[in-house]
Amino acid sequence: MKRELNIALIGCGNWGKNIARNLHQMGSLACIYDTNSMLSKKLSHEYNLPIFEINKIFEDKNINGIVIASPAKTHKDLAIQSLKNGKDVFIEKPFCLSLLDAQMLSELAIVRNRVLMVGHLINYHNAFIKMKQLIKNGKIGIPQNIRANRLALGTIRSEESVIYDLSAHDISMILSITEELPIDVNVQSIHHHNNIGPDAVCVKLLFSRGLTALINSDWMCPYKEHKFSAIGTKGSLIFDDTKPWSEKLLYDPSFVTSDNAIVSLPIEKIEIQENEPLKSELNEFIDCLHSRKSPLTDHKEAVKVQTVLDMIDKKILDNKVNL
Repeated sequence: MKRELNIALIGCGNWGKNIARNLHQMGSLACIYDTNSMLSKKLSHEYNLPIFEINKIFEDKNINGIVIASPAKTHKDLAIQSLKNGKDVFIEKPFCLSLLDAQMLSELAIVRNRVLMVGHLINYHNAFIKMKQLIKNGKIGIPQNIRANRLALGTIRSEESVIYDLSAHDISMILSITEELPIDVNVQSIHHHNNIGPDAVCVKLLFSRGLTALINSDWMCPYKEHKFSAIGTKGSLIFDDTKPWSEKLLYDPSFVTSDNAIVSLPIEKIEIQENEPLKSELNEFIDCLHSRKSPLTDHKEAVKVQTVLDMIDKKILDNKVNL
């Protein structure tokens, strides 16, 4: 019989509210905290939850796990305190804001024998899970190119750049498919509103077997696009998260011949069972607290994603220096 779990939520903002709703429905949300008392009071009233002071969350022996959904700059210190107090930890994306911090948290989780998970949400989306299965089973032949567009108007953040807010999702998805880090990175970036880093980027990742990945991330775009495509020798899979479930994942068998002729073939809709990725993600966290297994998006996966983010950051800095 599974023991009852008590999860504390730190951060009651826009995304924290969604986490609270799911954890409450699972019967695992024990208490909440936010530096903004108005936000915590609103959630406390909605779900009849106690508001704990931050130190009480760390010290309370009845709290099994902590979900950190506060601003990115707070993630490292909150995670350190949580792990040192014997708590299992879920950190919303981005994991943290530097590779050194990511490596330090990963090492601390190993030393303390704690579950440490990052919220790379799309890995728990049934359309992407199906897409990975089809690629692995040879649906598109040999993968040659991945294209990821994540575009929207806002929210422009003041504490992190667009690569940490948007590109991190697509990097996690790409690494899940390639199962290796890129050997080279090229970046073009646009800076308008954010002093921390770019507001829009076009990133090219090159992998050892010749596969390339192109990532376009932009929070100044007047239209919304969340599209992730994998192109291979036998066609393409297109995952469009703005579409209804019946059209979220398509297979296009069209191809270009050796003499550059385009052969157009009927597009196939891939049947997918609907799910709420956030609920699936949080279920993974809770299951791992029971089983003591590593989650799909554990701290090791987080470090890999952070490694690529660090490569992109360095390339952007190099580009500025060479102007």
